[in-house]
Amino acid sequence: MGRLLVEEFITLDYREKVQQVLERAFLGHETADFEFPLVSKDGTQVEILLNATPTTLGDGQVTGMVGVGQDITNLRKASEKSRKVAEDLTRLIDTANAPIFGIAADGSVTEWNQKAAEISGYGKGETLGMNLVETFITECYREEVGRVLQMALEGHESANYEFPLFTKDGRRREILLNATTCRGADGEVTGVIGVGQDITEMRALMRQSQSVAEDLARLMETANAPIFGVDTNSCVTVWNRKAALISGYTFDEAARKPFVENFIEESSRESVSQVLKRALGGEVIGDFELVLYSKNDEKRDLLFNATPRIGEHGEVIGVIGVGQDITELKQQRIEAVRVASELRSIVETASAPIVGIDRDGLVTEWNRRVIEVTGVQKEDAVGKKFLNYVHEGSRDETHRVLQDAFTGR
Repeated sequence: MGRLLVEEFITLDYREKVQQVLERAFLGHETADFEFPLVSKDGTQVEILLNATPTTLGDGQVTGMVGVGQDITNLRKASEKSRKVAEDLTRLIDTANAPIFGIAADGSVTEWNQKAAEISGYGKGETLGMNLVETFITECYREEVGRVLQMALEGHESANYEFPLFTKDGRRREILLNATTCRGADGEVTGVIGVGQDITEMRALMRQSQSVAEDLARLMETANAPIFGVDTNSCVTVWNRKAALISGYTFDEAARKPFVENFIEESSRESVSQVLKRALGGEVIGDFELVLYSKNDEKRDLLFNATPRIGEHGEVIGVIGVGQDITELKQQRIEAVRVASELRSIVETASAPIVGIDRDGLVTEWNRRVIEVTGVQKEDAVGKKFLNYVHEGSRDETHRVLQDAFTGR
């Protein structure tokens, strides 16, 4: 007791202000909610919230001052911590790589971060206080966007809501929005925070991908080659028009049925199963022949390539087979071999001497009659110069005749 309050207990930088409060009290003026630091005995600084009230005698003369204080040190620390958190959140919102806006209960804009400004072309100063829906949302979407925001103002939050935002220069941006309710300290709804994602490019890419997928589907369906697809269980998932035409089975008849068991000749099933297994393992198989039986038991020979189908996560989800109907080509090949064999037999057994010669003058054919006439066996003559077997006096003339034949004269 009896010690000087200001000089001994108040920090140097607050002494003048505290002295002024005391002097005002001595003049009869009360001071409420004055904050100042008080130094404790152990040197700790304590934050005090003070009410200073004059004390008077019965005649009203001021005799002193009574100070009623409150230790708000912890409150100040908590307040400072909250302030820093609020500042950090404000910076986070403003610099976030996503458009973020806030509205008050009346729908007016209270927050508009840098990304929202970048996407929309409207600066923060142009948007604050403006009605979000009426000013920045296209007319045909105002009612729906207004409903979503109103629901959030009533405490019903919305996630992944898509709407178009038109920029200052008239460009349309597709926004995916989460609307979150904002509440005051008493729990009362004070507004809405909208956190968005600009999905314009993603939507454009999806539309492009969809268009490409549709084009490929049409191409596969109308291709002049049989195309089939199977899933990981080797059941039919794709069966184009050409496959239906060759097999006689429509897509509805083929769909979801095991491909090998229902459409492949029994003797080829094991080899076709192995090809599909390899393709399902990620391998591309080319030029594999299989025999397919049509609905009316007609045999069709196919040459096809098997390619793995890849899912969105890179996994194999099936196989696409693109084929070529080589039934007629194979028959023509067999017929050509038969005709060649028949001609060879005719040449070999002819009653006249027949010799074959290539452009280099080498013997390629030497039938039995030539053997009888010359006495030279076929194996000894083939590959040798034909003129070696011609009488020397006739060689020049024979050479000329052969040259004329090779030039088509």
